[in-house]
Amino acid sequence: MDTEQSSPTSATTIASPVQEDDRQEYLTVKEESGSRTSDHSPSSRTPVSEKKSKSWYYSSMYPSYKTRRREFRSLFSSVGTESRFVVDYSCAYHKDILHQGRMFVTTNSVCFYSYIFGWENKFVVDWKEVTSITKEKTAIFIPNAVQITTKGNKYFFASFVDRDSSKMMLFRLWQAALANQMLSDDDIEQVIACEYGEGDEDDDEDSECPDTEDEVDIGNPAPSPLPTVTSPSVEAVLSTWLSTCEGTTVCDKTFPRPVEQLFRLLYSNDNFYFNFQKERGTTELEIGDWEEVDSGRKVREVSYNMALNNPVGPKQQCQVKETQTLSQENIENQIYCIETTADNSGVPYADSFSVVTHSCLVDTGNNTARLLARAEIRFKKDLWGFLKDKIETNAWSGIKSYYSSLSLALESYSENAPQQASMQSHQARIARKTSRKSRRDWPALTTLAWNIVTQPLLLYLVMMFLLLTSITNTVVLYRLAYISVPLPPPAPSLPPLPSLPTDQAGWLALLASQADHHSVRSSHFRQQLLSATEHIARAEQSLETLREGLEDWQPYDWVEQEPECVIKDGKLFCDKIKPVSKILPVKDEV
Repeated sequence: MDTEQSSPTSATTIASPVQEDDRQEYLTVKEESGSRTSDHSPSSRTPVSEKKSKSWYYSSMYPSYKTRRREFRSLFSSVGTESRFVVDYSCAYHKDILHQGRMFVTTNSVCFYSYIFGWENKFVVDWKEVTSITKEKTAIFIPNAVQITTKGNKYFFASFVDRDSSKMMLFRLWQAALANQMLSDDDIEQVIACEYGEGDEDDDEDSECPDTEDEVDIGNPAPSPLPTVTSPSVEAVLSTWLSTCEGTTVCDKTFPRPVEQLFRLLYSNDNFYFNFQKERGTTELEIGDWEEVDSGRKVREVSYNMALNNPVGPKQQCQVKETQTLSQENIENQIYCIETTADNSGVPYADSFSVVTHSCLVDTGNNTARLLARAEIRFKKDLWGFLKDKIETNAWSGIKSYYSSLSLALESYSENAPQQASMQSHQARIARKTSRKSRRDWPALTTLAWNIVTQPLLLYLVMMFLLLTSITNTVVLYRLAYISVPLPPPAPSLPPLPSLPTDQAGWLALLASQADHHSVRSSHFRQQLLSATEHIARAEQSLETLREGLEDWQPYDWVEQEPECVIKDGKLFCDKIKPVSKILPVKDEV
């Protein structure tokens, strides 16, 4: 399910793209010196010397080497620059179901990525961990699969266009990595030319600092250098925070405002935070006060509701409860460390995980402060693999979207005119809604009048049809229940004996009575046998009649008029317009 407004805590309700819309100044840029790859296709590509301007359709169907390389860098920024990208293949990874995606092959590892209906699957396998690469078959007899085996896992890839050549390339790079003899630049250039029909002559130009956000790693940036601090005590607290806090860095940015002001805007009852959450569609926001607990730590609770935009079904709301803990190692007006644990409710599987965010506000001097944030997802229950992947994908997307919006809000916020931007945007929204409403007034009234007339009539017709159908079914079932088939009368039974006789006359009378009863029963059985014999005889006669009819059957001649046939040049020609059942022999004309 998707949300119009994302949050770092409402993880299960977000299906926004993985990439962020806004770059951050201090996010690390990943540089790759490798190559790019594309679909393995038997069709030849245009050489570099003969390249011409291609249409958008051709570029989308046959991406170039550099296009695939940029895609690889944006998806797998954690892969080091020492690993050069060689080639990519379109395939499907078998895990619970088939994940159709793309395999990116480098000199040191093989990477796979798929994204289908918000379900993201991404992993990296180092060549030195691989123990075997074998050819396999999909559904027992389709030879289009390759299996990569490591010590602990088996990765089954299907739907290769050319399995043999793909397996050979994987095996070649695997053996080179095991022998620590990487492919030379000439060999890699030859592979690129064969796969894409172009070289890597612009690699130096593409390896520079990128200008687009696709080259910026937001989800998993490299460790940033320590900011400039004013005292050794602050540096010690920051070093401890960096070494102890787990998770992925989701924000690392410096703002032109003092650290105490930054803390007030984010972790107090300031109007900035209320307006920020309101702009994101949050309702029923409640912020508690900081309360001191054991060991000098301070804790407060923040709760709010977030509307969900489900593609199917009714509108829902996700209830979010944040527990913020302020560390006792903070140095006032210099460094603040806050841990936020967010729990969701009101959506499926919300109670199976929580999102933990570690934030650090550091004074960097000259009235500037740096915001560092690391996030992690902690699962409380065991879930199926595809559910866990779905939750992680949506959670990271929501966290990145939240901190991107927060950075923009902090940069544009001004103490002199704190409500100006919000009011302007609010007035602009009201003006847009008014103009759209005026354009929709007449069609809406027409539709309303039509619905008032037609909806009750349709409802009555449907109810009448259902009522008639129910009555008909009831009558039919009643008649079927009382259908009676006449059965032959049962055989007369022997009368019970009240007591045995005691004298000879009694025994003679009993014997005569038993003889009469046996005679009656025998006569009844004789009648039943005669009736059965008659039925069998009639059935035999019917079968005999059917046999004679089948033996005498001949195909019926539907043609009432014989075809007109003539002989020309010694060949027989008949009128094809009229149906012909049989052709009579024609004598030669003299």
